[in-house]
Amino acid sequence: MNSSQPSSTSIEAINAVLLEHNPFSQPPFVNANNVWGKSFPDVESLNSHASDAVFKALEEIRKGQCNAVSVLITAQDGTGKTHIISRIRHRLQAQGGAFFIFANKFNNLNNVKQGFQQLLADSLSNIGSQGVRQWQELATSMANDVFRAANPNAKLWEPKDLVKKIDQSNEQSVTAWVTKLTTQFCRIKTVQDPDIIRGIFWTLSENQVLDASKWLAGKELPQFKSNELRLPTQNESFDAVLQILDVISEYNELVICFDELDVADINDGGLYKAQLIASLVKELIENLRRGVILTVMMPGIWTEKVSGAMPRSVSTKLMTYSDSPLELKYLDGDSTIELVSFFLKEYYDARDLVPPHSIYPFDEVRLREIGQEKPTMREVLQWCRTNCTPVSEIPTVDKLVHEPAQDDSLAQVEMAFTHELSEDIKLCIEDNYLLADALFFGFQNLVNQSVDKFVIQEVTTGVKKRGKKDDYLNFKVIGADNGAEFRIGVAVLQYEGGRAFGAGLKRLQDKAGFDITRGCLVRSKDRPINKHFRTTHLEPLINQGGEFVELNEKEIKPLLALRAVWKKRESDYKVTEEEILNFIAEKGSQYWLGIHNPLLQEILSDPSYQIPEDIADEPEPPKNLDHSNDSDESNLFDDLDSSSDSDSADVLDDLLIQV
Repeated sequence: MNSSQPSSTSIEAINAVLLEHNPFSQPPFVNANNVWGKSFPDVESLNSHASDAVFKALEEIRKGQCNAVSVLITAQDGTGKTHIISRIRHRLQAQGGAFFIFANKFNNLNNVKQGFQQLLADSLSNIGSQGVRQWQELATSMANDVFRAANPNAKLWEPKDLVKKIDQSNEQSVTAWVTKLTTQFCRIKTVQDPDIIRGIFWTLSENQVLDASKWLAGKELPQFKSNELRLPTQNESFDAVLQILDVISEYNELVICFDELDVADINDGGLYKAQLIASLVKELIENLRRGVILTVMMPGIWTEKVSGAMPRSVSTKLMTYSDSPLELKYLDGDSTIELVSFFLKEYYDARDLVPPHSIYPFDEVRLREIGQEKPTMREVLQWCRTNCTPVSEIPTVDKLVHEPAQDDSLAQVEMAFTHELSEDIKLCIEDNYLLADALFFGFQNLVNQSVDKFVIQEVTTGVKKRGKKDDYLNFKVIGADNGAEFRIGVAVLQYEGGRAFGAGLKRLQDKAGFDITRGCLVRSKDRPINKHFRTTHLEPLINQGGEFVELNEKEIKPLLALRAVWKKRESDYKVTEEEILNFIAEKGSQYWLGIHNPLLQEILSDPSYQIPEDIADEPEPPKNLDHSNDSDESNLFDDLDSSSDSDSADVLDDLLIQV
């Protein structure tokens, strides 16, 4: 056996690869994609005290030493707050031990409880530690409890196997099974709302999991789907949140992580996002039976907006696990070397290269000098990005952080923008408030500009009398079309349920009530519209000069990314408003921003007086719903209550075969 170390790759070969691809080209920012998907490279020894505290708390909860605790981390931007959250998520996914909730995108600060219900359901829709959605892990544990109650010797199912079994079954059998499983669960457990239990069991069906998750998120279902799942059309309430958390606590611990609290957003009552979330954490920690709540924010936000501005009864609830916030540390000489060598090792190993030393092309003395400046992780990675060139070409750099030159500012904004552009907007496309806010922000940047023949004069969310907002008509665009005034009322209506969708359509037709010249419906074409809404609302809207504008993901995505950069310009990206506006002017045509965005152009364009032909139709409900299996299932479960153990086992086997 040859134990000798592999020989180094030639410097010429390494230099050629470095010139072709920079190991530090990935923007040094962590987003939701890194939390739920592939992790940003993580040196787990860095600030391990913070993540270790969460896992230590989980272990104490598991041993019954405490119930629920809250942990507060304070750190400057760039030191790794979201890194810690990503580390916790990926360790839990690999090892199990708790369900994971990531609460960051509170787009409507006027209703953070509703926002949390959506984030809770969305998080539980992600894959957990057993290869299925966290919802499905929970539902399997609940189902096994029912089987165990019927027969202590019953076969218990693994989540993957149960999901697969149900996926192979016909819809009628699954519906009957969910109904009776819900009934039986409510017999053996104390349940406030059986519909919550039914909704959770429906997540076991791959055909229904998306709609069940939407319902559990508080979103309205169309009537036909509500009938199919035998659920109310909507259950948007904090009580639903608390019951879901209570059910989870029966089977597993929970880690809830609150992030992105450093933005300066306020609600209509003048409260900052951090203050609203602090109040939410107080309510959650007072109701959570088993779990850890982790909140991360900058020290200034903590001292000025929370601990120094809110009652102690609120602020102290953010850190019940310690007397003071856990602080993330800046890098030093050793940790700077460790961080850089970690990135380079991944880079060289992936290409089967053996460098002359672990930090090539950098110099250890220089990296230790940088570490003495107590940099953040982000600052070091940005420095490496700029200076990672072959030894013979390394420039002289005197300082770690330098003010960007005039021609660098565009690149700084572009890096931030492309980073946000990489975000998965799958969930965003469901969020009417977020989508409308992105459109509103896009139009705000067009005020006093000309788009073809249209001149934008004002954009306002004050669509009602005395400038009040409305829940369903998002904003008005006011301007002139060849000298003639126009006032376009814009409503983003991605709702699948009838009540909210109908409310929005009625407003678009109410020209006098909202002082608009025409209404504009923004909606994805694949969202079904039933015949009643077509004839009662959509056709009259179009005939009156209103418009149906297709919400195209490719066209809204750059607007969402730009909005995110603007909101995090100070807390994350260190760019100015002027620099962002210059970026729109310089790069708008390349990225579909400003006057170049097709979606904004289409909203302004003259109405076509035609309904697009390819709008999806709402499916017709089945004409003959045969629920005969319901009574069969009832008999099966009744037998479980009264039969002997051997009979119960037989009945259970029959039940699962039927499923």
